Amino acid sequence: MKKKMLMVMIIVSLLVLVGSIQADALSIYEIQYTADVNGISPQNGNIVDCLGGIVTHKHLGGRPRLIIQDPNYPDGWGAVQVKGWASDAFDNSVIGDWVSLTNVKVDDYKGTTFLQYKSEYNPNFTIVSTNNPLPRPLIVPIDEIAAPVEGVDAWIVADCNAEKYEAMLIKIIDVYVQDTGYGKAYDNYLLAGNVDPNLTCWASDYMNADKDKGLIYHPYIEIAQNFCGVTGVLEQYTSEQEGIYYDYYQLLTTSIDAFTIDQTFDFDGDCDVDFADFSIFAEHWLQTECNEPDWCGGTDLTKDLPNGIVDIFDLLKFSQHWLEGK
Repeated sequence: MKKKMLMVMIIVSLLVLVGSIQADALSIYEIQYTADVNGISPQNGNIVDCLGGIVTHKHLGGRPRLIIQDPNYPDGWGAVQVKGWASDAFDNSVIGDWVSLTNVKVDDYKGTTFLQYKSEYNPNFTIVSTNNPLPRPLIVPIDEIAAPVEGVDAWIVADCNAEKYEAMLIKIIDVYVQDTGYGKAYDNYLLAGNVDPNLTCWASDYMNADKDKGLIYHPYIEIAQNFCGVTGVLEQYTSEQEGIYYDYYQLLTTSIDAFTIDQTFDFDGDCDVDFADFSIFAEHWLQTECNEPDWCGGTDLTKDLPNGIVDIFDLLKFSQHWLEGK
């Protein structure tokens, strides 16, 4: 009986200890949120435990990185970059894992908040769960991540209001490549809005896993190329190079899937799928003899079926893309 009581007490003590450790851990939001005009984390310089988030990207190299996002904060301050200081630091983790971390240093380095996963802090990460769906990219107006303004020997953002999107999966819509060759490494390109070309932001492909290592940009990047959407993670970069000071945000694409050239089932050409497109679909409802090249105004979405009619099968396919691009 005494042995059983002792075992129960040990188990309870361990649960209390684990609960205490969990309670002391910080969410990504608590690490990232700041009212500082320069966007510096209030935890900058501290060694912390982090409740973590879902791995949305894994960047390999001499200092590999994980980008993790907590879906509980979809509107901002919900993601962070984790930098490993050993080439095999994150070998056991893949995209879709929810990982938590202990003993990592919060470090605002060259404008970006990192969790430094460095051996001298005795860090560790735990894979809490696997195969999690990635957070849906947040649609952000292009002017909320605006390109920097050129000054005398400087490229500087007007403010750090974009800081809340740092490391988060975000998406800008209906843009085109206006110019190339920007930034400290000339690897940024200028994306401009099709509605208002004066609204611009910078993007870069240095983290794009599908880019040829010998190229600066992904092959899709050509001047005047239109995109219904470009998805990526946001990073701030500050540095001085050859007498020029840089402080800018860049939208980092991570794969070929970052680029949406044509929005599927966007019948009215405005890069989203909404009631306007449904109205066009409805005009062709139950229309027969749909054949190439028109396919009943493109509304016969099941061309693989030999019925040649706009019917419930096409509606089901249309519904799968409802509000995409929004």
